[in-house]
Amino acid sequence: MAYADLYNTLVADVGNHILWRQAFVAALKSAADIRNEDAGTDNHANRMVWAQSVEQDPKAMVMEMRYRIMENATIQAAPTEATDNDVQFVVSSLIDDFATGS
Repeated sequence: MAYADLYNTLVADVGNHILWRQAFVAALKSAADIRNEDAGTDNHANRMVWAQSVEQDPKAMVMEMRYRIMENATIQAAPTEATDNDVQFVVSSLIDDFATGS
């Protein structure tokens, strides 16, 4: 994908680009999963803070994560063709990077 196309994806509004809509739902699903995870899970307290942040403003969290989401080679190759599973995998894999408790 051309850099200009990647740029256009990065700056697109969450509601106007399929990738960010998918990431929005993936973040909400991840937040629900965290609420149900064992309290002994590594980094659980910070993960709960992250989940609460997502539930309060999912759009803001997706916009915060968007650059890292775009680092994934599969998504970068064809952002509008990424499957829900691809996006969920990437969002889920980034949670601990963003779950810092702040």
